[in-house]
Amino acid sequence: MQIKDFKAIVETFADPGTEMLFEKTQVVIQVNGDLIEANISSDSGDVYIDEGSGKEPASKWIVNRLARLQLLAARLSSSVMPTNHFVIPAAGLLPTLESGPEEEIVTTENALATTIETLNNRSPLETTVLYITSDAGEGKTSLINEMSRAQAKLFTENKTDWLMVPIPLGGRHFLRFDDITIGALQNRYRFPFLYYNSFLALVKMGVIVPAFDGFEEMFVESSSGEALSAMGILVGSLESQGAMIVAARKAYFEFENLKTQERLFDSIRNYSVGFGKIELERWAEKQFIDYCNNRNIPNSKELYQKVSERLGTEHAILTRAVLVKRLIDVVNESSSLDGFLEKIQQSGTDFFSAFVRSLIEREANEKWIDRSGDKDVGAPLLKVEEHCDILAQVSLSMWEAKVDYLKRENLEFVADYFSEVNRKDNYEAQQIRERIRGHAMLVPSSNSEKAVEFDHDEFRLFFLGEGIAKQLLPMTKSTQAEVFSVFRRGVLPPQAQHALVLALKREANTRLLDIVKFLLEISGMDVQTSYTHENCSDIIVMLLDGIKGYGISLSGLAFGVDILRDKKLNGIKFVDCYFSPTSLELTEIDECELHNCDFSQIRVYNSTRVSNVIFDECVVDALSRPEEGVETWDPVDIKRQVLALGFTFTLEDGAGDVQDEEFKLDLELRNIEKIIRYFMRSTHISESVIKIKLGPNGSGFIENELPRLIKNGVLEEIENRGGMPQRRFKLNPSLHLINEAIARSNGSFEKFLQYCSNEN
Repeated sequence: MQIKDFKAIVETFADPGTEMLFEKTQVVIQVNGDLIEANISSDSGDVYIDEGSGKEPASKWIVNRLARLQLLAARLSSSVMPTNHFVIPAAGLLPTLESGPEEEIVTTENALATTIETLNNRSPLETTVLYITSDAGEGKTSLINEMSRAQAKLFTENKTDWLMVPIPLGGRHFLRFDDITIGALQNRYRFPFLYYNSFLALVKMGVIVPAFDGFEEMFVESSSGEALSAMGILVGSLESQGAMIVAARKAYFEFENLKTQERLFDSIRNYSVGFGKIELERWAEKQFIDYCNNRNIPNSKELYQKVSERLGTEHAILTRAVLVKRLIDVVNESSSLDGFLEKIQQSGTDFFSAFVRSLIEREANEKWIDRSGDKDVGAPLLKVEEHCDILAQVSLSMWEAKVDYLKRENLEFVADYFSEVNRKDNYEAQQIRERIRGHAMLVPSSNSEKAVEFDHDEFRLFFLGEGIAKQLLPMTKSTQAEVFSVFRRGVLPPQAQHALVLALKREANTRLLDIVKFLLEISGMDVQTSYTHENCSDIIVMLLDGIKGYGISLSGLAFGVDILRDKKLNGIKFVDCYFSPTSLELTEIDECELHNCDFSQIRVYNSTRVSNVIFDECVVDALSRPEEGVETWDPVDIKRQVLALGFTFTLEDGAGDVQDEEFKLDLELRNIEKIIRYFMRSTHISESVIKIKLGPNGSGFIENELPRLIKNGVLEEIENRGGMPQRRFKLNPSLHLINEAIARSNGSFEKFLQYCSNEN
């Protein structure tokens, strides 16, 4: 370590208002109220520190003396709770372009070992951002926690030189990584010895790898961008050093709409950053049997066969870790597995509701027994539906407070409110207040003392949807205000929306059109660019899926991401609506009208079906055909492709002119689009990567187009810090400018160059 780096790092540990002093061969610094004096020397260009027990390298002194990472390792071991009966999932590894330019998926049966090995072998020439992706309830959090514990153990045994620090984001919609990071260190791990800047310095040194867990609902295209912006600031502050893990359902570079990626990329494009991904696979028979064996369940193979014969091997109850755990609870605690499986089988798409109610039955009938003496001996204190109601109230309280836990006093308030509304007497109310803390669906929270949270977010979001449905169904003025208050808190997560829609269809299937009209009234209480509008809009389309919507006119709504995917819409009129980027995979639209609507992006598939649909004065910013690897921003080409899909233009909209015009996308511009997408995987890419990605067109691109792109300021050659003698490039303009240039080029490579040159 050089003296300049030493000073910069050590100053981040100094107490506010104090300075680091150098006097001849001594350094003096105040850290956490302690005055540290040490001798400083240089040997072969490296800095050494001596506090009286002998010289040691400056980096080691920082790690052990200032950062106290041995203590942090101990706190992680004690504070990060082990996952009971943990089963290591299988996964597919997509390495960074620096490590694997061929982009071949590496399959592994041990996601834990592969992830740690990937981080051990990360490139020192760039910041490594490794995503852990999967659907909810498939083990991302458990994997991060187990990796953190494993690394902490190795660190205390001096077998590794870095720690993984889990930082739960807790579903926060407005991200401040400094507050969240230091809050996690102090509150969760009881480690008050690091400031945010010193934490970042340790990440840049490579001795800490933060694992941000909780991008589930905010790291999506429909967000206002705060998650992307905050992450861009964080990655940029690492200055092409260190590594971090991000747990999410989808990696940033997988978004098919380049405009979505602008915020993050434009904030990090001047740094060297490589993105990789570990995609967890759903459980198969092996993981199911391993879990059963961990819990000492006899005849685990026979159990798997019995369940799979009734539900199929791909059913979520067999493939998702959180549901397998609860299934085994049923096996352990009930003698009626056949009855349980029959309920799940008969419930079809609404299986989760039947699953949860089956879990609650034992709680209601065997544990929550009324002890007041006023009822028959052994009578349940609450019915199953009442259990669902009180848990829905708990989830609603969490949603309104924007947290995923409730403190004891708030939980008791919910219990008392429930008792009051349901006219429970004093004895019953007292029992409910005392027992709610130990409910089978609730567990002690690690976020706060004397607080509880749901056993898994899947259950919290299910009860949130159920609770909103119960609020909404009376469809009165008072319930309108209640639902409006809930909707304006934030965009409901997809699981909550799904649970809400299923609950409405279960309880009021014959009144769906009335519910749609009621939601339209609620959406009218807020502006179009609001959470209220997006929630109402998405739920309305989900309710109209598969039914005749003749006479329904949706005006001024704003729809979320992929809202049209796998929807069957019939007879609906859309006026002045805005659609976020949406897939039309498995979508069928029949006898609908769209007037003056804006589409951010449409993704068309072979399974898309459109018939008798009027497309009047609508604007589509981008149209993509993922199966063909093509995306276009040209208005004329978009109109032609929309017309070919089966949409009908009005005469005023110029459909005839579109049919007569010819559009041609230059091969050079198509190659540019491909290369730009690879810059989303690595901010700086080499000549060899370009050749690999363009295949047969690679050599011609290097010889002919590349010099012109450099001359016109699209690409810029930078220093090659690797071992191979080859050129290395970065994007010179912002991604926003490049997107605009592609959109305005009308498929012409020459016009694209001209626009970029003028802007530069």
